[in-house]
Amino acid sequence: MAALDDKLEVRKQWDGDPCGAETAEPVAEESARWYASVREHRYGVYAPWLPGVIDAGRWRDAEVLEIGVGLGSDHLSFAQAGARMHALDLSAEHLRHTQQHLAHHGLTTRAQLGDAENNPWPDASFDLVYSFGVLHHTPGTEAAVREVLRVLRPGGTALIGLYHRDSWFYWLRTMLFRGVLCLGLARLGRRRMLSEIEHRSPGNDALPLVKVYSRRQVRRLFAGFEHVSLSTHCVAAMHFPPPLSLLLLRAPPRWLERPLRFGGWYVIARATKAR
Repeated sequence: MAALDDKLEVRKQWDGDPCGAETAEPVAEESARWYASVREHRYGVYAPWLPGVIDAGRWRDAEVLEIGVGLGSDHLSFAQAGARMHALDLSAEHLRHTQQHLAHHGLTTRAQLGDAENNPWPDASFDLVYSFGVLHHTPGTEAAVREVLRVLRPGGTALIGLYHRDSWFYWLRTMLFRGVLCLGLARLGRRRMLSEIEHRSPGNDALPLVKVYSRRQVRRLFAGFEHVSLSTHCVAAMHFPPPLSLLLLRAPPRWLERPLRFGGWYVIARATKAR
C-alpha cells in the first residue's frame, strides 16, 4: 500500500472512530461530562502512569506541540498547567473534539490539520513536542521524528510514545494467541491483523498502518538528538493470552505494572535537542 494511501486509511480510521470515544459514559456526547469520563478512563484505567510521564506542570508558559491529539485529554492537561498549546493531526474530528474539549474549560489551542512528516510550523518553534501512540501509524516515522527535531528549539524536549515490539501484548496476545493459535496471520495477514488492534465500530472499514518498535530501533530513530532516555509502560491482564489473562484480572493493575513494566505496550522516548 502506498504511503499516501496509508495516511488516508489513518484519516478514515480516526475520523470514523475518534480515539477514546468508545470509553465515554452514555451521557450527552461532547458534553463536559462526556469528555470527563474519557479522561477518567484514560488516567484511571488505561494509563494511570501517564500523568507522571507527561509531568504537565513542568511545561507552564512553554510552547507545546502535540502531534495526534485524540479527544484532547492530554492536551487539556498541558493547557491547564499553563502551556501555550498547538495541535497537529491528520484527523479533522480529532482537532474538532480537542477544541471542544478545551472550550469546556475556557481554554484554546492553535489547531492545524496536517501531516507529521511535513510539519507546517517553522524551525525552532517549540519547547516540547509531545506525541503518544501516534507516530507508529505514519509510513515515514523516521521523517516525522526528523520534523520533531527541526521544530524544537535548542535544548527542547521530544516526548514520544510508540508501540513496543518486545511487549507481552505484542508477542503473547497478538502474535502467539491471535496470530498463531487463532490463525489470524493465516486468515488476515500481519498488516490486517495488526490494524485490528485499533478500535473500529461497525461500518468503519479502515485499515490503519500499525508498526512496533524495539528499544534499539527507537534509539536509532532518535539518533539526531543529544540525549535520549527510554522507559516502557502499560501492562494489563488482557495483554496475556487466556486462561492466564482471566487469572490476572483479579490482580490490582499496579501489581502487574511494577514488576512487568519491561514488557509494557509502550516505549516512551524522552529526547533533548542539542543547544
